[in-house]
Amino acid sequence: MIKDDLARTIAEDYELSRSLSTRIVQTLLDKIIDGLVKESRIELRRFGVFAVKQQGPRVITLPSGKKIKRPAQKVVTFAPGAAVKKKLNPKTSKKK
Repeated sequence: MIKDDLARTIAEDYELSRSLSTRIVQTLLDKIIDGLVKESRIELRRFGVFAVKQQGPRVITLPSGKKIKRPAQKVVTFAPGAAVKKKLNPKTSKKK
């Protein structure tokens, strides 16, 4: 699913115009990014937690064998909430 599919689904589910639902989705994403920049962590109950982590500098070996240095950088991690984990990994019932 891409952002446009999400906006289309929201527009259909709530009888909104496509442009309004697209703006809503983009605003939500922008607010998540702003929150990560300012707070370094966004917690969406029942969905999960986005967090900013610092990765140290590394030496990367390219397929050609050449080694390059990659400077330290910030990355976003995601830890799914219990509801997401449950839907992704439903318990299989074993019949005896």
